[in-house]
Amino acid sequence: MNLEFLEQARLYKNELILHLFRQPVSFLNPTTDSSLLYAIPHGSNIVGMGFGSKITQGNIVGEEPVLRVYVREKRLEAKLSANLKIPKNINGISTDVVEVGEVHPYSIPCGVSVSHQSGKPGTIGCLVGKNDGSSDADFLLSNNHIFANFNKARPGDLIVQPAVGDSGSNSSAIAKLTDFQVMNFSGGANFMDAAIAQVISPGSVTPMIQDIGNIDRNPIGASTNQLVKKHGRTTGLTHGTVRATGVDVSIPYLNRSAFLVDQIEIEGNGQNFSEEGDSGSLIVDNSPTPRPVALLVGGSTKHSGFTVATPISRILTRFNIVLR
Repeated sequence: MNLEFLEQARLYKNELILHLFRQPVSFLNPTTDSSLLYAIPHGSNIVGMGFGSKITQGNIVGEEPVLRVYVREKRLEAKLSANLKIPKNINGISTDVVEVGEVHPYSIPCGVSVSHQSGKPGTIGCLVGKNDGSSDADFLLSNNHIFANFNKARPGDLIVQPAVGDSGSNSSAIAKLTDFQVMNFSGGANFMDAAIAQVISPGSVTPMIQDIGNIDRNPIGASTNQLVKKHGRTTGLTHGTVRATGVDVSIPYLNRSAFLVDQIEIEGNGQNFSEEGDSGSLIVDNSPTPRPVALLVGGSTKHSGFTVATPISRILTRFNIVLR
């Protein structure tokens, strides 16, 4: 597209806005910060305009370009007032009304595949921020064994989405490892398996968790028989019940055992609550706006998916972070 074409296209779009809304738009320089869309009233069915081919029943109609008018929904012409009917042509250029729905930015949700640049697949738990005002950046929360590759990683290493084992590569990095709780594999107590990584491009990851939605930023403690859920890379959305707290359990990490202390046990409700690859998932309760409870560490597929998780408040304190 050359500058001459963009200027001509802008004239046609301006003419359409003038026809529909009776608002002339004087800013016709495509390099200006102003937008023609500013003249469209808030809440209008029209969300945008462009130039391209006219498509009817999946087929291209004609060879000349048309002014494509993007609308949230197509409406019967008979039900439209005269000033809302899009004309068949504008100064000799045909129009084509295209239903596109509501347009949203494509951000990566939490609860999906992720890994260290050379690590095993896991799950993005949630989006967090620094609690002390030292940084306005967004950070991802997951496990040490996912982000820090079992203590072997270094700050600045790339965090890849999707995971390397899920067709991801360094070119799909979304964050850089920032901090992790070193795991003790020599018999000492581990109170968590957690790490954070700073998001590279602000806004590229949303606080929303896949199939769960937005969460309450205020965590709650776990209690026996509490109903919970999570969305993980492998098993997706699953529901479970907290069966025990104060759990001490031995977990093998690459043939080295780590003793996890004061954890939470979760049992799946009629299905495995978690499987390999779900590590790092944020576990929340069943409130209308789900409240964070724990970070998934690991488990077994026996006993309806025996799952081990760390209380989320402990992790937030360790990294001095808050939920986004």
